[in-house]
Amino acid sequence: MAQVLGKRVTQEERHDAVKLPRRTKKEPRFLFKHHPYRWMFAGGEWLPLLGKLRIDPGVGGVTQGGGIDLAVAGNMRRNWTVIQPSDPRLGEYQDYQVAMPHEAGGHSYIDPFQKVSVEAGRMFVEEGGEDYYKFLRHLVTSGIVPPMTDNVKKLKMREVEKKIERLQGAVAINPANQIAAGRLARAEQLLADMQGKAKKAPRKRKAASDVE
Repeated sequence: MAQVLGKRVTQEERHDAVKLPRRTKKEPRFLFKHHPYRWMFAGGEWLPLLGKLRIDPGVGGVTQGGGIDLAVAGNMRRNWTVIQPSDPRLGEYQDYQVAMPHEAGGHSYIDPFQKVSVEAGRMFVEEGGEDYYKFLRHLVTSGIVPPMTDNVKKLKMREVEKKIERLQGAVAINPANQIAAGRLARAEQLLADMQGKAKKAPRKRKAASDVE
Protein backbone atom coordinates (compact mmCIF):
# COMPACT_ATOMS: atom_id res chain seq x y z
CA MET A 1 0.00 0.00 0.00
CA ALA A 2 1.42 3.36 -1.04
CA GLN A 3 0.92 6.40 1.13
CA VAL A 4 -0.53 9.50 -0.54
CA LEU A 5 1.59 12.52 0.31
CA GLY A 6 0.17 16.00 0.63
CA LYS A 7 1.25 19.37 1.91
CA ARG A 8 -0.27 21.89 4.25
CA VAL A 9 -2.24 24.61 2.46
CA THR A 10 -0.32 27.88 2.62
CA GLN A 11 -1.73 31.29 3.46
CA GLU A 12 -1.59 32.22 -0.23
CA GLU A 13 -3.57 29.10 -1.26
CA ARG A 14 -6.47 29.49 1.18
CA HIS A 15 -9.81 30.16 -0.50
CA ASP A 16 -10.19 33.40 1.48
CA ALA A 17 -6.66 34.67 0.79
CA VAL A 18 -6.39 38.29 -0.35
CA LYS A 19 -5.47 38.50 -4.02
CA LEU A 20 -4.76 41.33 -6.44
CA PRO A 21 -8.03 42.64 -7.91
CA ARG A 22 -9.18 41.24 -11.26
CA ARG A 23 -9.07 44.74 -12.78
CA THR A 24 -5.35 45.00 -12.00
CA LYS A 25 -3.04 44.26 -14.90
CA LYS A 26 -0.84 41.23 -14.37
CA GLU A 27 2.84 42.08 -14.34
CA PRO A 28 5.14 39.40 -15.82
CA ARG A 29 8.34 38.10 -14.32
CA PHE A 30 11.22 40.53 -14.71
CA LEU A 31 14.94 41.10 -14.31
CA PHE A 32 16.38 44.30 -12.92
CA LYS A 33 18.75 46.07 -15.28
CA HIS A 34 20.95 49.17 -15.21
CA HIS A 35 22.43 51.47 -17.85
CA PRO A 36 25.62 53.49 -17.19
CA TYR A 37 23.76 56.77 -17.87
CA ARG A 38 20.87 56.05 -15.48
CA TRP A 39 21.53 57.48 -12.01
CA MET A 40 19.42 59.44 -9.55
CA PHE A 41 20.41 61.84 -6.79
CA ALA A 42 18.54 60.94 -3.61
CA GLY A 43 19.22 61.80 0.00
CA GLY A 44 22.53 63.44 -0.86
CA GLU A 45 23.98 60.51 -2.81
CA TRP A 46 24.04 59.12 -6.33
CA LEU A 47 22.23 55.81 -6.69
CA PRO A 48 21.64 53.60 -9.74
CA LEU A 49 18.28 54.13 -11.42
CA LEU A 50 17.08 50.66 -12.37
CA GLY A 51 14.93 49.50 -15.25
CA LYS A 52 13.15 46.20 -15.71
CA LEU A 53 13.52 43.61 -18.45
CA ARG A 54 10.00 42.17 -18.48
CA ILE A 55 9.80 38.48 -19.33
CA ASP A 56 6.69 38.86 -21.48
CA PRO A 57 6.52 36.10 -24.16
CA GLY A 58 6.82 37.49 -27.68
CA VAL A 59 7.90 40.96 -26.52
CA GLY A 60 11.35 42.56 -26.54
CA GLY A 61 13.27 39.50 -27.64
CA VAL A 62 11.57 37.12 -25.19
CA THR A 63 10.51 33.98 -27.05
CA GLN A 64 6.96 32.65 -27.04
CA GLY A 65 8.16 29.97 -24.67
CA GLY A 66 9.57 32.54 -22.27
CA GLY A 67 13.23 32.16 -23.27
CA ILE A 68 15.24 35.25 -22.37
CA ASP A 69 18.68 34.65 -23.92
CA LEU A 70 18.01 36.91 -26.93
CA ALA A 71 16.43 39.61 -24.74
CA VAL A 72 19.38 39.62 -22.34
CA ALA A 73 21.91 39.69 -25.20
CA GLY A 74 20.05 42.59 -26.86
CA ASN A 75 20.11 44.61 -23.66
CA MET A 76 23.79 43.91 -23.12
CA ARG A 77 24.56 45.15 -26.64
CA ARG A 78 22.90 48.41 -25.64
CA ASN A 79 25.21 48.60 -22.60
CA TRP A 80 22.68 47.50 -19.99
CA THR A 81 23.83 45.39 -17.05
CA VAL A 82 21.19 42.68 -16.53
CA ILE A 83 20.98 41.62 -12.88
CA GLN A 84 20.23 37.93 -12.63
CA PRO A 85 18.30 36.93 -9.46
CA SER A 86 20.69 33.99 -9.04
CA ASP A 87 23.83 36.18 -8.89
CA PRO A 88 25.57 35.15 -5.62
CA ARG A 89 26.85 38.71 -5.20
CA LEU A 90 23.28 39.74 -4.40
CA GLY A 91 23.57 38.01 -1.05
CA GLU A 92 20.32 38.45 0.88
CA TYR A 93 18.74 40.03 -2.21
CA GLN A 94 18.93 36.88 -4.35
CA ASP A 95 15.66 35.76 -5.96
CA TYR A 96 14.28 39.28 -5.71
CA GLN A 97 11.00 38.63 -7.54
CA VAL A 98 7.83 38.34 -5.45
CA ALA A 99 4.78 36.49 -6.85
CA MET A 100 1.44 38.00 -5.82
CA PRO A 101 -1.72 35.88 -6.29
CA HIS A 102 -4.22 37.38 -8.76
CA GLU A 103 -8.02 37.02 -8.73
CA ALA A 104 -7.96 36.14 -12.45
CA GLY A 105 -5.63 33.23 -11.71
CA GLY A 106 -1.88 32.97 -11.74
CA HIS A 107 0.38 35.64 -10.34
CA SER A 108 1.61 39.18 -10.83
CA TYR A 109 5.28 39.87 -10.09
CA ILE A 110 6.69 42.79 -8.10
CA ASP A 111 9.98 43.54 -6.39
CA PRO A 112 10.38 42.88 -2.65
CA PHE A 113 10.62 46.58 -1.84
CA GLN A 114 7.05 47.34 -2.90
CA LYS A 115 4.33 47.06 -0.27
CA VAL A 116 0.96 46.13 -1.76
CA SER A 117 -2.44 46.39 -0.11
CA VAL A 118 -5.98 45.94 -1.40
CA GLU A 119 -8.90 48.06 -0.27
CA ALA A 120 -12.45 47.96 -1.66
CA GLY A 121 -11.30 46.19 -4.80
CA ARG A 122 -8.44 48.58 -5.54
CA MET A 123 -4.70 47.97 -5.28
CA PHE A 124 -2.40 50.43 -3.54
CA VAL A 125 1.38 50.26 -3.90
CA GLU A 126 3.91 51.88 -1.60
CA GLU A 127 7.24 52.15 -3.38
CA GLY A 128 10.79 51.62 -2.24
CA GLY A 129 11.95 53.54 0.77
CA GLU A 130 15.22 53.11 2.64
CA ASP A 131 15.26 49.34 2.12
CA TYR A 132 15.31 49.93 -1.63
CA TYR A 133 18.10 52.50 -1.33
CA LYS A 134 20.08 49.97 0.72
CA PHE A 135 19.64 47.47 -2.11
CA LEU A 136 20.86 50.03 -4.67
CA ARG A 137 23.95 50.75 -2.59
CA HIS A 138 24.64 47.02 -2.38
CA LEU A 139 24.52 46.70 -6.17
CA VAL A 140 27.41 49.16 -6.41
CA THR A 141 29.51 47.98 -3.46
CA SER A 142 29.18 44.34 -4.54
CA GLY A 143 30.44 45.14 -8.05
CA ILE A 144 27.21 44.17 -9.83
CA VAL A 145 26.68 47.73 -11.05
CA PRO A 146 29.84 49.67 -12.01
CA PRO A 147 30.31 52.95 -10.10
CA MET A 148 29.13 56.21 -11.60
CA THR A 149 31.84 57.86 -13.70
CA ASP A 150 32.85 61.52 -13.47
CA ASN A 151 31.69 62.08 -17.05
CA VAL A 152 28.20 60.79 -16.32
CA LYS A 153 28.05 62.89 -13.15
CA LYS A 154 28.95 66.00 -15.15
CA LEU A 155 26.30 65.11 -17.72
CA LYS A 156 23.60 64.77 -15.05
CA MET A 157 24.59 68.05 -13.41
CA ARG A 158 24.53 69.79 -16.77
CA GLU A 159 20.94 68.59 -17.26
CA VAL A 160 19.98 70.32 -14.01
CA GLU A 161 21.86 73.47 -15.05
CA LYS A 162 19.88 73.59 -18.30
CA LYS A 163 16.65 73.21 -16.36
CA ILE A 164 17.69 76.10 -14.11
CA GLU A 165 18.43 78.27 -17.15
CA ARG A 166 14.97 77.56 -18.60
CA LEU A 167 13.25 78.33 -15.31
CA GLN A 168 15.27 81.51 -14.83
CA GLY A 169 13.99 82.65 -18.21
CA ALA A 170 10.40 81.88 -17.24
CA VAL A 171 10.73 83.79 -13.95
CA ALA A 172 12.40 86.75 -15.68
CA ILE A 173 9.50 87.00 -18.12
CA ASN A 174 6.88 86.67 -15.39
CA PRO A 175 8.20 87.25 -11.84
CA ALA A 176 4.72 86.55 -10.46
CA ASN A 177 4.85 82.95 -11.68
CA GLN A 178 5.10 81.23 -8.30
CA ILE A 179 5.08 77.74 -9.80
CA ALA A 180 8.16 78.44 -11.91
CA ALA A 181 9.80 80.26 -9.00
CA GLY A 182 9.26 77.25 -6.73
CA ARG A 183 10.64 74.85 -9.32
CA LEU A 184 13.64 77.12 -9.81
CA ALA A 185 14.40 77.21 -6.09
CA ARG A 186 14.20 73.42 -5.87
CA ALA A 187 16.40 72.95 -8.95
CA GLU A 188 18.99 75.39 -7.60
CA GLN A 189 19.08 73.57 -4.27
CA LEU A 190 19.37 70.22 -6.03
CA LEU A 191 22.38 71.45 -8.02
CA ALA A 192 23.97 72.85 -4.86
CA ASP A 193 23.48 69.48 -3.14
CA MET A 194 25.00 67.68 -6.13
CA GLN A 195 28.00 70.00 -5.94
CA GLY A 196 28.28 69.47 -2.20
CA LYS A 197 27.69 73.12 -1.39
CA ALA A 198 26.16 74.35 1.84
CA LYS A 199 22.54 75.38 1.67
CA LYS A 200 22.28 79.07 0.80
CA ALA A 201 19.70 81.56 1.98
CA PRO A 202 16.86 82.12 -0.52
CA ARG A 203 17.85 84.58 -3.23
CA LYS A 204 15.90 87.83 -3.34
CA ARG A 205 13.77 87.97 -6.46
CA LYS A 206 14.02 90.97 -8.72
CA ALA A 207 11.07 93.28 -8.79
CA ALA A 208 9.26 93.64 -12.09
CA SER A 209 10.80 97.08 -12.59
CA ASP A 210 14.32 95.62 -12.19
CA VAL A 211 13.91 93.04 -14.92
CA GLU A 212 15.43 94.06 -18.21
